[in-house]
Amino acid sequence: MRRGFVTLLVALPMLLSAGCVAPLFIEMFKDPMGRHDSLVRAQREYTNALRWGNPDVAVSFVHPELRDEFVDELEEFKHIRVTDYDVGKIEWGAEQATATLVVTYHAYSLSSMLEVEIRETQQWERLSREKLKNDWVVRPEIEGLIDKVANLR
Repeated sequence: MRRGFVTLLVALPMLLSAGCVAPLFIEMFKDPMGRHDSLVRAQREYTNALRWGNPDVAVSFVHPELRDEFVDELEEFKHIRVTDYDVGKIEWGAEQATATLVVTYHAYSLSSMLEVEIRETQQWERLSREKLKNDWVVRPEIEGLIDKVANLR
């Protein structure tokens, strides 16, 4: 028993210094309420829904005030394929109730097959869970994504 405890004490600094575990521990202590994790999860699900051509799933992550506009853009989105994306660093707002991320999509229009990189600034806002299924919602700039790729047709 004592030997296992000593081994753990010796191994823990090595794990932390390895670099892959340290950010997780640091983030956990900086964010005891789990806002970082819930934002990262919501952002990943939203962006993956767009990437895999499931904008109907992405709608559930869109701010309620913008959903009708988002749904109107979905018809044009059917002509676009997102092959990959990169997510930038999270910039937190006041009391971690808002966040901004820059996402770079790699996308193409089905009519041109020429891939382009498009940047979207995603404004995320934390809403109460009573109102929505998701506690984080996005104010997307999907029309910019659609317009830039549509110009390739």
